[in-house]
Order: sequence, then structure tokens, then C-alpha cells
Amino acid sequence: MDKEVMRQERDQISKDVRRGIIPKRVPVRDNLSLELLIEYAGKDLLTTQYNYTYEECVEIMEKGQEIVRGDNFGAGFARNPVAGMLTKNRTMLMSKSGFIQHPETCMMEEDEYDELIADPETFIGEKIVPRQSKMYQVSPMTFAVSYLRNYLSNMDQNMALFRANSFIQEKYGYPTGGGMGSMTGVPFDELADQYRGFRNVTIDMKRRPQKVLDAMEALMPKNIAMQKPVYQDEFTTSAIMTHMGVFLNTKDFEKFYWPNFAKMCHIAGERGMHMYIFCEGDWSRFLDHLYDLPAGCQFAFEYGDPQPIKDKLGKKHIVGGFYPVTLLRNGTKEQCLDKAKELIDILAPGGNYMWSYDKQALSLADINIENYIAVQEYVLNNTNYANAGQKASGEFDFMNFQNTVKPYLKDYPEYKSTHDLPFEEFIADYPVPDERALPFMKAAYEKYIRMVPYPKSGY
Repeated sequence: MDKEVMRQERDQISKDVRRGIIPKRVPVRDNLSLELLIEYAGKDLLTTQYNYTYEECVEIMEKGQEIVRGDNFGAGFARNPVAGMLTKNRTMLMSKSGFIQHPETCMMEEDEYDELIADPETFIGEKIVPRQSKMYQVSPMTFAVSYLRNYLSNMDQNMALFRANSFIQEKYGYPTGGGMGSMTGVPFDELADQYRGFRNVTIDMKRRPQKVLDAMEALMPKNIAMQKPVYQDEFTTSAIMTHMGVFLNTKDFEKFYWPNFAKMCHIAGERGMHMYIFCEGDWSRFLDHLYDLPAGCQFAFEYGDPQPIKDKLGKKHIVGGFYPVTLLRNGTKEQCLDKAKELIDILAPGGNYMWSYDKQALSLADINIENYIAVQEYVLNNTNYANAGQKASGEFDFMNFQNTVKPYLKDYPEYKSTHDLPFEEFIADYPVPDERALPFMKAAYEKYIRMVPYPKSGY
């Protein structure tokens, strides 16, 4: 098939689902990490991550086309060990095998809640971020120089990956642009993952519950600001990768986790965006909660019984996930295909379904390549809809989903940084050579503020 025809078909299939229309066939996602593609290309995982170049990234992604089968391609997310080295980061550590993981850390003391609540931006920038990286603790000048080196190393890596992705998308007929617009965090996950650590935050929930609640509310304005994308169209989504929610009992989930999580989803809806939500763990206890989110959420489930999840959510939301990556490693080809058939029979009828897996395959050791290709090709070739073009099952109009949105944005003031000042305030004590320069000075100021903002998150 001509690559332009292929690109348009892939793009249309995905757009139809997100518009609440039965597509030509089920959209298919890959689940292969960049680390896996590096290994598949015969590269050393550890050393390659210290030296991403455009040429090497293209070579890795070209080789990966032997096993990639999905409708979209993007192998652009990668943690940066060079940046971690330059700052002596403590929160992302590389193992001898080359995999970078986030250990349990505590970057905030139990008596510091009031500081976080009073001024999250200053507390994160001046307390959390320096504690995460040893080079930020040496001196103010060392902080500045190390932060710049961190920024430049990330810029180089991201540019190499972006250019390589764009080249592969163009060459092989993948859709480009649109889709994901922003990523934000659940305040509870942010507090537990990055600041207090999960063990400590569970203690805080019992000893100082109101402080925990106040801290999460204090984090909301800057998370809402981070959620707003630079570019937006009808397909722009805001992504949340949930973490701690299912580890809480139902009472604590409803008190500490859900309220801010739900507000973030509804605020995205107020802005005209749908949500993409990775539901880590088993969310079966919370299907009523998920149902109540704005129509058209895209859920990727790790665990759970797909039938009741489809029955409960499939007429209002888009579902996916469930397929166990471990089966691709341990099962026979027949077992792998049987599982694919089982999930398709449950989840595909009526539409509102995207094929995906329970989690990403991080290493070649996670899957049998032949099984993976067989499953992907089976889904591509055996999920055509006879009623393509009709409205997907359900009473909700995805194009007018905002009638399912609750208005929370009004409850939060517009986020205003106390450090990244508006241009007029910033320039007040600086000599302007002539008024003719002001528009150009403002444009340059705002450009570089966007490029290198004051740290607003511990992520």
C-alpha cells in the first residue's frame, strides 16, 4: 500500500474511534519500549543511552520496523543518564544492565508540609529539586551551571529522538502530529512518588490527614497550568499515568486520591481535551468512579476482568489494555492467539476500543518476538467492522462530550509564577534602550521562559 494512503487510513481509524464512530477496524498500538528496540538492533543498552545521535536513533528505529505493527509510531520517550550524571541525580538510577529505575525516596520532611502548602513553586524549586540532585547542593553557581548542563543534554537527546521519529513516520506512512497534548500528575502520586515516598505518605494520612489534603490542593493550580497544551485540536488529549490509587483502601482512595484526580480530568474536559489514563493495577473496585469522568476518556487497563469493564465503561468511554505481556514470553503461539481472540470478542463489539497491552515490554527478555508479531498481525487482519462509519454503541455524543463535564476550573485561580514573572514586571527595573525594542524583548523573554521555566515539579 502507498505510504500516503496507509498514513491516511491509520489516521482515520484512530480519529473515528475518538469521535465515537465505528472504524474500519480496531486501532492497534504497539507496546515496545525504546530500550527493547535498542536491544533488538543489537546495540548495547547501557552505552547507547549515553550517546543518542540522530543517525543511531534512525538505525535503531529502522531495524525496529521489522517487528513494529501498530498504527502509530513514536519511540521518543527516554530517560537521560547523561543529565542524571551531570547533576548526580538520586531519583533515577541506572542498573548494570542499563535500565533506569525510580527508587523509593524521601525528599520532604514531615514537618515541611506548611512550606509546601504556602508556596509550592518555591518549595519545589528551592528544596525538592536540590535534594534530588547532589550537584544542586554544592553552591548557587554550581546549581546554575549544573541545571544548564542538564537542560542542554536533554535538548540534544530529545532533538535526536524527535528527528529520528519524524523521519520514520514520514518514510513508513505513520500519522504525524495531533493526539497527545500534555501530561500531568495526580497530586497524591506526586506527593507519594517524588516528595514523601509511599511509606511516609501512608503514615502522614493517619497522623496528619488534613496536611496531606491541603498539600494536594496546593499542588492543583500548577498541575492545572502544566496540563494546558501549547497546541490543541479536537484530538488533543491530556495524559495521566496513575500509580498509587489502587494500593489504597476504598475509604482512603475516596478521601485522598480520587477528588483531585477527578478534578484534573474534568478540567481537561472544560478545556476541550479528552483524557488518556493508564490504570495501573486493578481498578475493578473503582469502575463507578471512572464512569463518572467526562465522556470519551481513553482507558488503558493493566489488570481486571475485561467483560464487566467493557459493560460498565464501553458505552461512555474508550477501553484498551488487558493483554498480558507475560503471555507473549511464556505462552505458545496458539495460546497467545487464543487470548487475543478472547479479548477482541469481549472488547471490540460496539466500538469504543483500542487494542493495547497491559504494560509496555521493556526488554527483549519480556516477550517472544514471533508471538508478538503473530498477535499484532492477527488483530490487524481479523478485526474489521461490518458497520464501519456508524455511531459507536452508547448514548453519549463524543463530539459534544462537554455536557458530561463538571466545572471545577472556576474553583482555582489562574496559576501565576512568583519566579517566572510577566514581562512587564520583569523589565520594570531593567533599562530599555528604546520603546521600539520592547516587542522584540518581550518575544525573546517569553520564548526562553517557555524553554527553561522555573522548576515547578519534582518529576
